[in-house]
Amino acid sequence: MEVQKIEKSKKPAMVVLISIVISIIVLFIGVMGMAMLARLKAPPAEAKNGERPLRVEALQVEQKDIQVFITGHGEVKALNVVSIAPEVPGKIVKIHPRLEVGEIIPKGEVLFKIDPKDYITIRKISSQRLKILKRSQELAKKEYERVRVLFEKNKVVTQAGVEKAEAAVLSADDLTKQISQVLETAENNLERCEVRAPFNARIKSVSLEKGQYVTPGQNIVTLADDSVLEIHVPLDSRDARKWLRFNKDETKEKIAWFSALEQAPCKISWTENNNGQTWDGRLHRVVKFNQQTRTLMIAVRFDAETALKKKLRSLPLVEGMFCSVKIPGRTLHNVFRLPRQAVSFENTVYIAVDNRLKTIPVKVARVEGENAYVTDGLNAGDMVVTTRLIDPLENALLEITNKT
Repeated sequence: MEVQKIEKSKKPAMVVLISIVISIIVLFIGVMGMAMLARLKAPPAEAKNGERPLRVEALQVEQKDIQVFITGHGEVKALNVVSIAPEVPGKIVKIHPRLEVGEIIPKGEVLFKIDPKDYITIRKISSQRLKILKRSQELAKKEYERVRVLFEKNKVVTQAGVEKAEAAVLSADDLTKQISQVLETAENNLERCEVRAPFNARIKSVSLEKGQYVTPGQNIVTLADDSVLEIHVPLDSRDARKWLRFNKDETKEKIAWFSALEQAPCKISWTENNNGQTWDGRLHRVVKFNQQTRTLMIAVRFDAETALKKKLRSLPLVEGMFCSVKIPGRTLHNVFRLPRQAVSFENTVYIAVDNRLKTIPVKVARVEGENAYVTDGLNAGDMVVTTRLIDPLENALLEITNKT
């Protein structure tokens, strides 16, 4: 019985031992399999820890002579604007059928007419009276000659009689002159009853109705002469001093005013037009200096023929249009033209030297539109970085993308 018990207790121990051996074999096979799979996988490529370049665009600069242009703005105005006022009082009896704002009245046509009846009457009466006075003047002269001869030859009349006859002649002469003046005034007033257009006129304003009573000096019509137009352009006094081209004053008279401007051609463009239409004008004169804004007002002039030149679906250049004017100034010699964004606010630029970034200070002579003109700090052939960079590291590696 004891032997059987011992044999029964040995059987579980054998089962446990066999399970442990099998587990070890399985683990060994798994480890070996993983090792074999690991050896089959290729090792990853070793990453290169190199310097990464900045990708930029650059421009090789050259020295050039650059024409400076000053840009200003102003409104087109007619050179001659006339306010029409009657010279004689009276009632309006006739008005031009097209006397309306914006209409064009040809030169010489009657704008309006004042009732001439009173002046016709005065002329008629004065004319009749003048004929009578002239006859009286002739009789007085004959009487004076007769009395004078009688006094000088025969002493028939007295000296007082001669003087009386002479006074009658002088009185007749004076009355004749007075009536002649009245007649001339009446004829002039008759002419003034009809007010005519002094030129091919555009009506700017009208304050007139038929039957209205008007008085001398009362402005009732305003006319504009659009044959010659001007734009008054205010320029910064510093720009004017540096770049405007004045003629040398060769006159002997000493006048505290600006010398004459060179009559340089200018380009005019209407700010509301985006089709590239431009007109030609010329610098004419300095109009005034504005002490409040410290600006110099200059006049650019052009004629109607120029103003009417236009492209398809464009408008002519007329009074009231707000325009941009491009004015040629002096020439900058031996300067470098750079894109505006290539120059920092501290007046420095970035250049590429052996594909490395270098910062250099420059002297900017002028900024005009999208261009900056540099006089000092660069050399011909330098590669200037035109890409806008924000706080780049000095001596950073560069890759120029637009290099050919």
